Amino acid sequence: MTKTVTVPLFIIEEHHEAFFIWNYGYFNGIINPVGNTLLHVDSHADMESGWLNSSIDELADDLKEIYTYVYQEFGIASFIIPAIYRGIVNNYTFLSRYDDYSDNKKNKYVASYKSEGKLLKTGEVNNLLRLQLQSAKNQWGKYQFYSYQEIGLGSKFTASQPLILDIDLDYFSCDNALTSVEKKIEITEAAYCDFINNKYHPFRIMPVAALTAKKGAGGYYLHYIEWQELPNQKKVSLSLINKRINKFIDFLEQNNIQPILIDVCRSRLSGYTPIDQWKYIENRLIQGLGKLYNLNISRISEFDNVYGGNPTNGSNRTRSDKIKI
Repeated sequence: MTKTVTVPLFIIEEHHEAFFIWNYGYFNGIINPVGNTLLHVDSHADMESGWLNSSIDELADDLKEIYTYVYQEFGIASFIIPAIYRGIVNNYTFLSRYDDYSDNKKNKYVASYKSEGKLLKTGEVNNLLRLQLQSAKNQWGKYQFYSYQEIGLGSKFTASQPLILDIDLDYFSCDNALTSVEKKIEITEAAYCDFINNKYHPFRIMPVAALTAKKGAGGYYLHYIEWQELPNQKKVSLSLINKRINKFIDFLEQNNIQPILIDVCRSRLSGYTPIDQWKYIENRLIQGLGKLYNLNISRISEFDNVYGGNPTNGSNRTRSDKIKI
């Protein structure tokens, strides 16, 4: 595969930041504002659809607002469904590490409860779905259709649309839980006593026993606990990391995959990529990608002064203003 054009590569810390990067991409004519293929390279599908406090339908096409919205509304696994709902992505492919795995492409939808743009659900298209969605009695109003597919590294893959290559470093070695991060927030003594003494405290009767209050050095803290069926079983050796990266680069080359935008998520702060391996994985991955593409590398921290503070670029381009064919 011959390196011909320069491909922008954006390094992000946590995966929901990709939503901002994709919007930045269409604002700058890199990707289509609507109708892109997403090749999602990750240990997790990241297809959760949670509740949004602020309607995504009211989110303006303004990068400063989008930047703020990402951190206020999305979790690290709930950013793709909103991107599909907004139309940025309409073909989703999840790349498995298993060579022979290949699932049939499915036609799916994302719909908004009461057209409010706050609660989104996804499901598979059936013969009656279109009539159900268009029914006056249907509570799920605005919707988008998309294709969903899972493939393995031994699969053949092509994209007829602009391709976003979306990579999480935990694909190559993964703790599979927030095991390396101390997850606590300081609370008042009164809040601590209320949690301890009230057996019906809302946080204590949650369906999942994920929270507990403890007294520690210098204060009182609310701790988050993530249950694991197999703790730390997915962290692998450097030699296996090398094999996985080489196999992935081979997959890109053999399928002549030509992305127009690449984002690489570290997942080190959340703990999904082992803290003692993320830098090695990142360096090896970029080295491998650099053999295939001319990379122009940027980092999410470079956008903070522009979009995270008071300055704004004043841009308010709409999705119909520029379509890159």
